[in-house]
Amino acid sequence: MDQEKIEILERALKRERAARRDAERILEEKSAELYSANQRLEKSYTELEALLDKTDSQLQGVFENIVDAYVIIDLMGNILKMNDAAVDLLGFDNTKENANLLEFPPYEEKERVSRSFKNLLKNGAITDFQVKIITKKGEEKLVHINASIILDQGIPVAAQGIVRDITEAKAAERLLRESDNRLKALMMNLKNGVLLKDENKRIILANEKFCELFGIDYNPEKIKGQYLTFRDDRFKNLFKNPQEFVDRLELIETAGEHVLSDEIHMVNGKILERDYIPIYQGDNYRGHLWTYRDITDLKNLEHQKEKLLSQLEYSNEELQEYAHIVSHDLKSPLRSINALVSWLKTDNEDKFDKVSLQNLALIETTIEKMDNLISDVLEYSSIGSDSKEYVQVDLNSLINDLIQFLYKPDHVSVEVLSQLPIVNGDKTKLQQLFQNLMSNAIKFIDKAEGFVKIDVEDIGSHYKFSIKDNGIGIDEKYHSKIFKVFQSVNKRKDSTGIGLSIVQKIVELHDGEIWLDSKLNEGTTFFFTLKK
Repeated sequence: MDQEKIEILERALKRERAARRDAERILEEKSAELYSANQRLEKSYTELEALLDKTDSQLQGVFENIVDAYVIIDLMGNILKMNDAAVDLLGFDNTKENANLLEFPPYEEKERVSRSFKNLLKNGAITDFQVKIITKKGEEKLVHINASIILDQGIPVAAQGIVRDITEAKAAERLLRESDNRLKALMMNLKNGVLLKDENKRIILANEKFCELFGIDYNPEKIKGQYLTFRDDRFKNLFKNPQEFVDRLELIETAGEHVLSDEIHMVNGKILERDYIPIYQGDNYRGHLWTYRDITDLKNLEHQKEKLLSQLEYSNEELQEYAHIVSHDLKSPLRSINALVSWLKTDNEDKFDKVSLQNLALIETTIEKMDNLISDVLEYSSIGSDSKEYVQVDLNSLINDLIQFLYKPDHVSVEVLSQLPIVNGDKTKLQQLFQNLMSNAIKFIDKAEGFVKIDVEDIGSHYKFSIKDNGIGIDEKYHSKIFKVFQSVNKRKDSTGIGLSIVQKIVELHDGEIWLDSKLNEGTTFFFTLKK
């Protein structure tokens, strides 16, 4: 029996040892798995920690460098964190200042802001919220807000928001809208017809005048969006050349490239000026604008003007011919009178007394003056009538030649102060211009030491000349009359009163003006301009 118990115990011990070895083997395997799992966990933790550091760094970078203001607040509205853009927007000095974001809107906005904040807490987000705020520096701004709730394990703990200053953008939008409204009002009330189309040739706007010109019922809302074509039968009887009108219009609209203007002749006798202006946004074609202006009266006036000019040209030709005939007819008897007086003096030289001879001399002087007067009248009437082509005239050479052959007393000097330019003009007329002014200056110098000074100044499109003397001068009361025909200030025997009128006409012929500055006994300066 004892042996049997021992065998039983030995078998039990054997089973126990086998079970222990199995348990140890299993424990070793599980320990190895646990160690491997621990190693993987430690690696994953390290990678997760690095990823969290990297993500936090990236979020911090975004937080600090975002262009718009970024603010984090608690659920009472107190600012927990903000970036530099928020500091600038809200008028703070640094990011550490304490404030409640709900205190920035003005009183009249408080209720609306309170409702919006409740919606944020309830719904978890708000978008496109616009509100006025008063910054810490007292500036009023309009801001745009997008905000959302921050959750911790599903529980709201804070809120974050991006705040953008839209003050200037809104002001610009308002100005643009006002400008657009003014433009539309202007276009709608223009006396010219206006038609604005989009890139698909559909009407955006047509004003009342346009509808009136083309017989269309004026209804802005009904017209808008229509595809208007002048090929409709209702328009065929409006134009003298309807096919040409329509073909050209459609060709222009298809090309869409050039600003142009043309004329349209209507059956009712009206003439319209049509202007086409393409509209681009950048390089993209966005439509075009047509304007139609009634120029019937203007065209009639132009026709009348052309007719009057033609009549005037004919009258001028007749006048010049008449002046030539008159001058010839007047000079012939003058020459005869002059010859008779000369013969009379020669034949009766020993019979006439002193007084009679003086009277005969006076007659000769008067005849000479009348001859000069007739020549000057003929010269004045013919200025501008010839068709000589303008040439380049070197005024330095011209003036030097004049100085050489003009009569000049020894006590009078003529000086050119500046290099004179080359101008485009009639050489003969320009010589006459300078000769008349220089001769007058020399003629009326009464000082012991006289001078004539010629100068020039470049004033852009013209040259400004001056001819100055220290002669007897001209009383200011005559300045406005001196250039009129037959207005001679100095009553000299050889003065016809036409010389300065001829000078003025030559200056005007060269697109210039002439004036003077003078005082009695102090000299005179004539100023005049000549186009380059």
